[in-house]
Amino acid sequence: MNQCPRGWCIIVNNVHFTNQKLNRRGAEEDEKNLKELFEALSFKVDIRRNLSNHGLEKVAQEFGAKNHSVYNAFVFIVMSHGGDRDSILGVDGRETNVKNLMVEYLEDNCPSLKDKPKVFIIQACRGCRNDFGKFSSSSSADDFNSQLVATSSQAQIGFQPCDTGVSPDSTLPRSVFPTEANFVLAFSTAPGYVSHRNREHGAWFIQAMVKVIREYHHRHHLLDMLTEVTRLVVERRKSVQVPAPMDTLTKLLYL
Repeated sequence: MNQCPRGWCIIVNNVHFTNQKLNRRGAEEDEKNLKELFEALSFKVDIRRNLSNHGLEKVAQEFGAKNHSVYNAFVFIVMSHGGDRDSILGVDGRETNVKNLMVEYLEDNCPSLKDKPKVFIIQACRGCRNDFGKFSSSSSADDFNSQLVATSSQAQIGFQPCDTGVSPDSTLPRSVFPTEANFVLAFSTAPGYVSHRNREHGAWFIQAMVKVIREYHHRHHLLDMLTEVTRLVVERRKSVQVPAPMDTLTKLLYL
């Protein structure tokens, strides 16, 4: 990519919810790190916080309506609670679906992004299953659990969001993914699983992504970097969280 700025990077960070039991401690750290990363990569960063489900959709519509002709790419990052069927929770407790955001960037709706990479990154649970696997001998279960955000209170409400205090997101249903070329959709975990978030340092997936892109962007393309992100998350304390990237890119994307 040779334009400067390279394009818009939208960061939606839902931290404070109407139901305060759902507040996402540690998410501010993810926001800060993502902002620094994408600004260093010469993207124009726009941060939106604490959006309702309609607020999420309006932001997608707002940037889908912009003229991206002078830019090389587009990045849309959402950090919130999530649930089954790839829904995302607004701070008002109402859901929207990932596809409701992505549809605004299809060729018919956003022609100025035709043939350009459109990257969607979703840090959210995709269910409530949680399998921590085996603990390594170097860390105790008590030490591990002390870093997690409990999900029991979240499971008691109707939406069933399970973005844990560390929070699991992996394979994508094809129905969610656009049939057009040049999309990337990277969930932080597999369908049905929670996505781990540390109360102090942020989400495992976002931590790994920032680390890998910061270190390797000048010599590795995005899909290779997402593979490395998956490795780091899967190996972390032997927990079963498998990030789930999917793409229809027609060219290698270097950030």
